[in-house]
Amino acid sequence: MSIIKTHDVTLYGGNDIDIVLRPLCDDHLPLLYKWCADPEVLYWTEGGTNETDLSYGPDTVHQIYGGDKEKILYFLIEADGVPIGECWLQKMNLPGVIAMYPENLDVRRIDMSIGEKAYWNKGIGTQFIGMMIDFAFCGEYVDALHCFCEDYNVRSRRMWEKHGFVRVLQEPLEPQPQKGQWQYHYRLTRREFIERRRVRVPAEKRFMIPIAGLQPSQLYISEGKLRLVREWFDPDNAERFDPIPVKRLDGKTLMTDGHTRAVAAHLAGWDSVPAYWDEDELDMRAYAMDVKWCGEEGIRNPALLAGRIVPHKDYERLWRKRCMEMALD
Repeated sequence: MSIIKTHDVTLYGGNDIDIVLRPLCDDHLPLLYKWCADPEVLYWTEGGTNETDLSYGPDTVHQIYGGDKEKILYFLIEADGVPIGECWLQKMNLPGVIAMYPENLDVRRIDMSIGEKAYWNKGIGTQFIGMMIDFAFCGEYVDALHCFCEDYNVRSRRMWEKHGFVRVLQEPLEPQPQKGQWQYHYRLTRREFIERRRVRVPAEKRFMIPIAGLQPSQLYISEGKLRLVREWFDPDNAERFDPIPVKRLDGKTLMTDGHTRAVAAHLAGWDSVPAYWDEDELDMRAYAMDVKWCGEEGIRNPALLAGRIVPHKDYERLWRKRCMEMALD
């Protein structure tokens, strides 16, 4: 009988380092035994206890990661193919926090630990937590994330704040002894997540362009991302539409981003969308490969891309994984 209840979601991301979040399973128990036996790792994950000999044995590990875990998704964190830690997305399980929200809201928390200390202080946590946040809202469609850290854990506090979380509560850490004095509560709602990703461009830089003339640079649309776009998209008001960034590439008007909202506009019956010239320095070789893939599969405009709307977890596998593998070649 297995200890860890696994799942079928894999997430792909990272910048300078390729990060993959894989389903955690019993094959990974030796890694969990190792990390949970390290007092220095537990110091940062267990409230900053001053017990220098704190260590969890296999039985405790089984209690933490086993049992009835219907409401938790466990992930193994890999950086450039090396297992370095684990993270969770779980239904909120603290009665005091649950009571802070309306009963019908889907409130979840993210917990994480980097067990391989050689990978501390490299910005990896910020990257994979961003992947978890994206999956929570686009893949699971949660209403709010409510996460925690202690006052002494400055890196963790900065990470939550960098991703737009707001501190909503602080509680004293008891019983002592602990290094920290307070536990901080951080919250990010779906509405706040959406607003942070809106694109605002000065009116003088916006122009209208036919949707049929836009060349996509991706092969699939995430159903979850489309659902989030539809929360702000007003089919009757083009002025509120987030414009599509474009560049010229081999005589084509290339979309460098904004595929989901372009598809949303097409499905709403629009013939044209607001756009603006993307002035960022981008890896145009990668975009040329993306356009080559689109040409091979007949994706010449957003209308054709609208036939490739897939569940978010499939989008991760079909598109983000493919892009990561291209970068490795």
